[in-house]
Amino acid sequence: MIPCSSCNQHPCICHQTVPIHPVNLFGSPFDCRRQIQTKHYASPNSSFPQNELDDLQACIDGVNHLLRSLGTQSNPINTRQLQLHFLDLKGAVVRAKILCGIELANDEDEEYIVIDGITELDTLTEDGEQNLTNQRMKLVCKKGKLANAGRDFIQINPIGSSLFILYRNLLSIERDECDDEGSEPKFIDADQETRRELAFNFGVFVSNNADIENLFFGIPLYKALIKYVGKEVKVRTNEECLNGVLVQTGEGRIQILNKETKRDIKINSICYLQVLNLK
Repeated sequence: MIPCSSCNQHPCICHQTVPIHPVNLFGSPFDCRRQIQTKHYASPNSSFPQNELDDLQACIDGVNHLLRSLGTQSNPINTRQLQLHFLDLKGAVVRAKILCGIELANDEDEEYIVIDGITELDTLTEDGEQNLTNQRMKLVCKKGKLANAGRDFIQINPIGSSLFILYRNLLSIERDECDDEGSEPKFIDADQETRRELAFNFGVFVSNNADIENLFFGIPLYKALIKYVGKEVKVRTNEECLNGVLVQTGEGRIQILNKETKRDIKINSICYLQVLNLK
C-alpha cells in the first residue's frame, strides 16, 4: 500500500485529508510531497546577443559531432540508433528491399530483381567481421506496415502476416507513396499500472516483458519470435525456402517442424522469416 506523504505511514496517523482528485501518475491516494524550495541561479552571461549565441553553439555542436564521427570506428554491431529511427516510423506503410542468394526458386508472392557482381555491399560473418560479397544476388521487395524494430531486425506486417528481416540483409527501406496513416501512439501514453511498475519494480518488470525491454535496450530476433512459437512460418535462406511450424527459438538458431521433421536453422542464414495466417 502507498504510505502517507507526510507521516510516511499507512494508514495515515497525521490525519491528512485525502484529495478527491489527486494529481499523480502512480495511483497514490495522497498528493505528492511538496518540493523543497531551492535557490535558482541564472546561467552565465555572454557578450553575444541570444540569436548569435544560439548560432555559435549550433556551429560548435556540429563540429564536435563531426570530430566524434571521424574519430570513432564504425561498429556494425551497435544498431541502437538505427532501431530508434525505425521505431519513430512505427505504423507507417513501407517498402523493404531484402538481399538474398540467387539460388532461391521463384515465389509467386515475391517481387524481385536479379543483380550481378555486388562488390560495394558489406555483409557480416558469424564472427562479426566484414566480408565483401562478389556474387549474383536476388533483391526481394516486400511491402507492409512497419510494426517493430529490435537490436538486429525490423518487422513489417503485410496483410495477415508478420515479416522479420535482419538488418544485415536489409538493403533499403522507404515509405510507400500511398501512406496516409499517422504513426502509432507513443510510450508516453502508457497506463497508470505500467508507470507504477516502471517506477517501483523496473528490473523485474522490464525483464519479463519483451516489448518493454525492446523499447529500453533493444532485443535480438530470437526473443521477438518467442511469442510466435506454435505458429506457421515461412523461412527464406540463401539456399532454400522452408515452411513449417516454429517450435523453438534460441540464441543463434531457431527450429521448425516441417513434415514431421525438425529442422534447425541458423538465424544468421535467414534472409527473412514470415509468420503466416495471423488474424
